[in-house]
Amino acid sequence: MGLYKNLSDDIEEVDVIIAGGGTAGCAVAGRLAEADPTLSILVIEGGPNNYENPAIVTPAMFPTNLVPSSKNTLFYQSKKSDKLAGRGVIVPSGGTLGGGSSINFMAYTRAQRDDFDSWNTPGWTTDELYPFLRKVPESLSVSYFPQMIRPEADVTNSGTARNLRWPEK
Repeated sequence: MGLYKNLSDDIEEVDVIIAGGGTAGCAVAGRLAEADPTLSILVIEGGPNNYENPAIVTPAMFPTNLVPSSKNTLFYQSKKSDKLAGRGVIVPSGGTLGGGSSINFMAYTRAQRDDFDSWNTPGWTTDELYPFLRKVPESLSVSYFPQMIRPEADVTNSGTARNLRWPEK
């Protein structure tokens, strides 16, 4: 099928339609394409394409995604709360291809072991999810962050050793 920025007029049917080209939608599309390269996959995203967008690919320009006029960010406002002196909280969210991963300052985090295990859901424990969670940092080619390539590795920062392993149960 090829890669299109706009739907070609000659395409009348696709095998899979993914509504939302955020982080999850792009991950699903990538996994499906990897599993079956013969599939035609359509990802529909309401926001702009992030390809070669300086605000997305240049770390020093990431703060521009937080200004109210940003074309890459959706800003949601919470209800006002007495606990915040009657104010609401503004929550920036990815409004571009790639979603929040496109505007998150190149930060990668994942929940603590207890967070996953507290779901008490078969198939969703930390031990069961860990092989999949490892795929994210392993897919990054950032040799200057060895802890991202091997999260269980001990790394030294300013002479202080940090163990990035999840604590044992």
